[in-house]
Amino acid sequence: MLLSSNGQNIYPEEIECEINNIPYVSESLVVSRNGLLVALVYPDDLNMKSHGMTACMLAEEIKRAVNARMPKYSLISGVEIMAEPFLKTPKMSIKRFLYR
Repeated sequence: MLLSSNGQNIYPEEIECEINNIPYVSESLVVSRNGLLVALVYPDDLNMKSHGMTACMLAEEIKRAVNARMPKYSLISGVEIMAEPFLKTPKMSIKRFLYR
């Protein structure tokens, strides 16, 4: 859980679920940086290339689509495209503490 600047509880898993429903995304992670929500995204490169989607286009699509569905206090301010998959625990959970 993340705490917004106005005291709202933000559950990054809810935002990540919305992001992961976008066809060009393999996995995502939402973190708080300087009080703003940032989505870290590992793209599905094969699917992107087959549809002519660039990393910049994907970042804009994620921001537009997710922010249209989230409450005002859960809006993402930026999207970072990751070159490598996220590091995982033995149970295949993302090691969140590495990406703050």
